[in-house]
Amino acid sequence: MKGTAIKIHQYFEPVIGLRPLRVKLGLGSFLTFEFGPRSKSHGHLCAPWRLWIYLSNWSLSHRGHQLVDSDSERRRINIVAHRLEEEARLTGVEFDRRSRRTTFLFNDFRLVVSPADYLEDADEQDDYWIFFMPNDQVLAVGPSGIHTERPDALHTAMTGKKQEESFEAKRVIRFED
Repeated sequence: MKGTAIKIHQYFEPVIGLRPLRVKLGLGSFLTFEFGPRSKSHGHLCAPWRLWIYLSNWSLSHRGHQLVDSDSERRRINIVAHRLEEEARLTGVEFDRRSRRTTFLFNDFRLVVSPADYLEDADEQDDYWIFFMPNDQVLAVGPSGIHTERPDALHTAMTGKKQEESFEAKRVIRFED
């Protein structure tokens, strides 16, 4: 259990101490966080590291008081998200393998991400959160475990067609291991 938590934390080392540049509420209760210097790509400003809170339940608290959760009113979530941009830096990531719960620490804020209770038959494509890194590597946690992969591996898995250049294959650490 402890080894897995250390591995997850290691992926976040480059962004520990950074303030999220943009925290955005997406469709439903999806949240995205951008870290690092922004650059223009395909006509859009984007940061090299992005955290996407995806198919999960989440709650955000400040000094032990819950501010919002994935079921809160969108307007309120947006206000609290703006506070994270203004006031907080990512200070740590904690992972509990048994509950499959991840806690992202932002100074006095705690974002707790838990498996979605609304998915009936969750499979390996239903990730709770996904962390995109500048070296085209992706770290994700979902029902099947913790996995890292490269976008070309995702492309091959989804289309069945191999791209010209091959990178590392998908690596999965199952929760049962």
